[in-house]
Amino acid sequence: MQLFRWTHWRPFVQATKQPVEVQTSLLRRLLHRNRDTRFGREHGFSTIKSYADFAAVVPVQTYETLRPYIDDQERTGEPALNAEPPVMYARTSGTTGAAKLIPILQDTIQAHKRSQAIQSYVQFSADARAYYGHCLAIVSPAEEGVLDSGTPYGSTSGFMYENMPALARMKYVLPYEVFGITDYDLKYLLILRLAVTYRDVTHVACANPSTLVKLLSVLADNRATLLQDVIQGTFSRANDLSGELQAMIAPLLSCSPVRAAELRTVFASPRPTFADLWPELRLVSTWTGGSCRIPLATVRPTLPPGTRVGELGYLASELRGTLVPDLDRDGGTPTIHENFFEFVERNDWDAGRRTFCLVDQIRPGKEYYIIPTTGAGLYRYFMNDIVRVTGSFHATPTIEFVQKGKGVTNITGEKLYESQVIEAVRLTEDETSSISGFFLMLADADRATYRLVIECSTPTETWWNKTLGSVERQLLSLNVEYAAKRASGRLQHLELLPVRPGTGEAYKRHCLSQGQREGQFKLIALQYQSDCTFPFADFRLDVLGPESG
Repeated sequence: MQLFRWTHWRPFVQATKQPVEVQTSLLRRLLHRNRDTRFGREHGFSTIKSYADFAAVVPVQTYETLRPYIDDQERTGEPALNAEPPVMYARTSGTTGAAKLIPILQDTIQAHKRSQAIQSYVQFSADARAYYGHCLAIVSPAEEGVLDSGTPYGSTSGFMYENMPALARMKYVLPYEVFGITDYDLKYLLILRLAVTYRDVTHVACANPSTLVKLLSVLADNRATLLQDVIQGTFSRANDLSGELQAMIAPLLSCSPVRAAELRTVFASPRPTFADLWPELRLVSTWTGGSCRIPLATVRPTLPPGTRVGELGYLASELRGTLVPDLDRDGGTPTIHENFFEFVERNDWDAGRRTFCLVDQIRPGKEYYIIPTTGAGLYRYFMNDIVRVTGSFHATPTIEFVQKGKGVTNITGEKLYESQVIEAVRLTEDETSSISGFFLMLADADRATYRLVIECSTPTETWWNKTLGSVERQLLSLNVEYAAKRASGRLQHLELLPVRPGTGEAYKRHCLSQGQREGQFKLIALQYQSDCTFPFADFRLDVLGPESG
């Protein structure tokens, strides 16, 4: 870790002390490197002398405006967007239905390695014990397919996992090949089967905390099978695996008699927790902001006392947007040494005003759309992501992800935001001492009302009245336009749809079946009813009390 400190951490800290100079220099290098690409020639990269020049000649891009360049360079081999040919593509869902292929260059891989080294140093400095034992990390496959050109596409996190140094790999519970299993239930059952034999898991890492909720569910449903497998040194569904994978996991199935006896006690509980499984767990690395707060609320009570939940940072297929320099503070520092950043205040962008500001000009407490320019050819790229400025690290602001821009609905002019829905439900849960593992708000424009879909095992009349009343009260307080439209009668009263436990997991499966990747799945907690094709009504639980509508 001392090597990481001197080679990666200290240069990063130095960069945060002079963000303007670092960003100016970076933009100049990116433009110079790609000046002879087709995009660079068409936009006069060789003549750009300043940020003002750059903003004047390069419009804000979306994937659809860049798609022709990416498709052409992959088909012809000519440098249309990138001077350096991509070694792979990160594949993610697109707004048009056609998947997006984000170029991953060799430089991109090196940047990810540097970022990983910095984040590891921060985590180790916060609690060295998180690195004493084994790590359970869950990622997407590095290769999910191959283009006609022969270039693979998949996940950058999977690529990093597959290609980590042999010495580091010894600390990880799972062989990389497990992540290639396409059967959702089989994969999670095998993950648990391999992980439960280790008592000394001190670090768990996954992008989305809904993965951890899934693990808990699989654990509760398969306790008897897992215990039998542990005692016998087997895996009950081994025949569903390829012969190669069967041979690979065979040496990993043995378990000491002491651990087997301990697991017998753990599995006697109807709902074992992570604290039961791994009492030495010190760190959980995952997303903590935006809609991820919903599943994380279910996970936190299952952790051992003192386990720290560390934010992974603003991380997307397109880029690693932040590094988290302090696990005890909200927000991460933009990766100013790797990506050039522009911002537009949220209200300005939504109103059609394109007033851009740079990283040194954003202010604490304000929310912005983030528009990065990356080393992989995403120039002035509109992510449709909203971030909030939380403070600063040296001279560089820190930011946190708030929500996707599309997490906004507007039936009668109220402009309700996903973050307001999440806060309203969380405040209600504090009032009622009832935590739900899943909720989602649907805007029904035809009936001019909102409907809160929420998991609840036993929806009593008392719970119904308290939840409905409190959420409505919180929304009235959080959104003045919502209050005005409700007072005028243009917006009808809030409705409640209690659904049985497991609905959230069924909804996630539905989204994955529609083409979303598991590792990139993010719950949009506020949607239009017309955009939602999942049959929540089929999961409804009846309750004695007011009619839900």
